[in-house]
Amino acid sequence: MRLNKLPFHIYKIINEYGLIKPQDSLIVGVSGGPDSVALLKILSAINLRKNLRLRLLVAHFNHQLRGGSSEEDEQFVRNLSKDLSLPFFLKRTDIKKISDQIKNSIEETARRERYEFFDELSQAQHAVSVVVGHNADDNVETLLHRIIRGTGLRGLGGIPIKRPLTENSPVQLIRPLIFTWKWEIISYLEKEQANYRTDVSNYNVQYFRNKIRLELIPFLESQFNPKIKNTLMRLSQIMNFNNEYVSLEAERILTNITLNGTKDFFSINACLLTGQPEIVQQAVIQKILNTMNVPLKKITYEHYTKILGEIMKSGKMRYLRLPGNLYIQGEHGILYFKKEALSKPGLFISDVPVQIPGITPFPPFGEIVSEILDAKEFSLNTYKKTRTKYEEIFDLQSISMPLTVRLKKKGDTISLLGMRGHKKLKDLFIDKKIPIKERYHIPIVTMNGHPIWIIGIGIDNKVKVNPGTEKVVKLTFRKSL
Repeated sequence: MRLNKLPFHIYKIINEYGLIKPQDSLIVGVSGGPDSVALLKILSAINLRKNLRLRLLVAHFNHQLRGGSSEEDEQFVRNLSKDLSLPFFLKRTDIKKISDQIKNSIEETARRERYEFFDELSQAQHAVSVVVGHNADDNVETLLHRIIRGTGLRGLGGIPIKRPLTENSPVQLIRPLIFTWKWEIISYLEKEQANYRTDVSNYNVQYFRNKIRLELIPFLESQFNPKIKNTLMRLSQIMNFNNEYVSLEAERILTNITLNGTKDFFSINACLLTGQPEIVQQAVIQKILNTMNVPLKKITYEHYTKILGEIMKSGKMRYLRLPGNLYIQGEHGILYFKKEALSKPGLFISDVPVQIPGITPFPPFGEIVSEILDAKEFSLNTYKKTRTKYEEIFDLQSISMPLTVRLKKKGDTISLLGMRGHKKLKDLFIDKKIPIKERYHIPIVTMNGHPIWIIGIGIDNKVKVNPGTEKVVKLTFRKSL
């Protein structure tokens, strides 16, 4: 049996965007409204007609915001699930109470709690995707909402047809109806003689999105452009094409400039980033913030301007605190992102005193282990046979305490063992063919502010072990995994 017009159209969208595969387990969010009811019936029809053997699970979230109407919505979805012989899952939450407690809007609180429910359920049921009923009208409203409140190119892309349910989640959130207009959905339900619930709060213009749908869009259609919704949908699709390219380019750049990258600490070569177009620079910063689970909704254009302007400028060290308890610091051509409070500016890469003897952590790069050994008991021949480039020995009498460890600074020089005269580290790194992205990632042990050990490369002549050495200082650098 063939699919009807709208289900066949949705089936093509599913295939075109690779939204669903045969035998997938899917959580279908169903409120009881026309969009979610149509979504569930369409997915059921596709599953039956195309023999996809999908495992469809109906999820209903009762916000407890509309008294008896909320209970009737719940019962309606329960009955619908039973009619379609599908498993039904329910969660009830007093959204108003939680909203008052956390002092957040009802809309944002409801969205957060609803998606937490979807996340928990998808994990418990081993679902690969959560399917929701956002349509083209929702996309247009979202686009106008973002334009009015302020947005960038990413926001102009509108509601994505597919994205991870949560950051780095293997579960996908998919929206097969995102290119379908509301009138098409209502027409489909009428032909199917399918009932659905109507939420009267959708007509309350006190809610900003309702005001856009009920007042702004009709005004734009009547006074400016009768096809404004189609125009905005095209804008959204065009911006998505642009965003996809910028995102791929930002991913490539980020790979090349990353020195260290985790969810708690990130460092990049800012010198290489500043050579990119500003839109790519911003996209790179967004990817870092995403990796560190910083809420992008709270990051403003002014934040990006400050990061890409003041923080990345050379010269005096600068730092900035962002929402999400993230601290950003720029110093010596490196941009650092750290997810914990700073006790003082410069904590990221200030000179760290080396404990002799002892262990000196130098996060995020590793640690230095130091020992003091008796020269008479120290076998230089054995040491030369077994040493690695991350081990060096020094004459204790030649050392002026304290030693410190830091990263490269402008103007650093060293008289490398076996070399005549001093050489700038910049020139030394060029001679050694060390990639630019690695040069600001090499720890340096210093004495009186001057390098005496470029870890992995060599030591300064003035601290070398000699025939008169009585005590040997052995330093070993252990890299972080």
